[in-house]
Amino acid sequence: MPATLTTTERQLMEALYGLLRDSDPARWRPELAGHLRERLLGLRAQLAAAGPTVAALPRGVLDELRAVLEQRAPAPELGAERLREAWADLRRVAVPLYERLAAALRGHDVHVPSLRPTNYARNVFHVFNGLWALVMLHHVLGPRTLLPITALMTATFWASEILRRRSPRFAALFQRSTARIAHPHEAHRVNSATWYATALLGLVLMGDLAAATVAVLVLGFADPAAALVGRRFGRVSLVHGRTLEGTLTFAAVGVAAGAAGLALYAPALPLLPLAVAGAVAGALAELLSRRVDDNLSVPLVVGAAVVTARAALGV
Repeated sequence: MPATLTTTERQLMEALYGLLRDSDPARWRPELAGHLRERLLGLRAQLAAAGPTVAALPRGVLDELRAVLEQRAPAPELGAERLREAWADLRRVAVPLYERLAAALRGHDVHVPSLRPTNYARNVFHVFNGLWALVMLHHVLGPRTLLPITALMTATFWASEILRRRSPRFAALFQRSTARIAHPHEAHRVNSATWYATALLGLVLMGDLAAATVAVLVLGFADPAAALVGRRFGRVSLVHGRTLEGTLTFAAVGVAAGAAGLALYAPALPLLPLAVAGAVAGALAELLSRRVDDNLSVPLVVGAAVVTARAALGV
């Protein structure tokens, strides 16, 4: 199979990604139903006309997708609430198919955006992880145990990743146990929790507890806030599926969360400059993360930014 997408294949993936992104329940509006249906019909026509021009995309998955788009296409005469439910039902089946296509392309070093559907349970879990990490850093683990315990935790997560790939039974069990909080693409890629554990180890190795405090709070609070606002109100597209509204929300919430953490645990430091440095750096990392999971990139970039800001300020 080729290592690059044909024009037809790229158009198919872009159309499918756009349709599934814009029919997310957080973006749903009854007045958009007609436009979404036109796009769905256009995508079906693209799939039907693709024929031999499709070489890189797995044909079996494309056949499943074609059947889903035909059999589950929401009928236009449905009422607003039933129409919303019908689109949600279509997405429930189509999103995993999109991620299977994306995973196949990544095997040939062709990267397309991953879908990040609205998931309120995951948003709550993000906040919980930020607070949990804060408690561990300041109230549970001491100077002697911080590094070995964090390293052990990271090693355990990576061991589970290896086991997922070697044991289909463990992979299925893992997938079922994380179904409520995992994004669909994590079935085919390293789990975000593994990247987060790795980031925590990196923060500990930086040796700056104030920087780690800002980092875990920025990721824990700013990332889910940006996701909620970006999906619900995002209109100005930037890159990698992010929006201006979401990115600005990330920076604002990140400043507030970082400053609050410093006020509690490092009140002698200049709160606002360090919080702004961390939050802005984190917003840029989240915006530009494509091949790197933002649960790894955001905490490490935030931590590095705070360390750099402290050095520049001499504090």
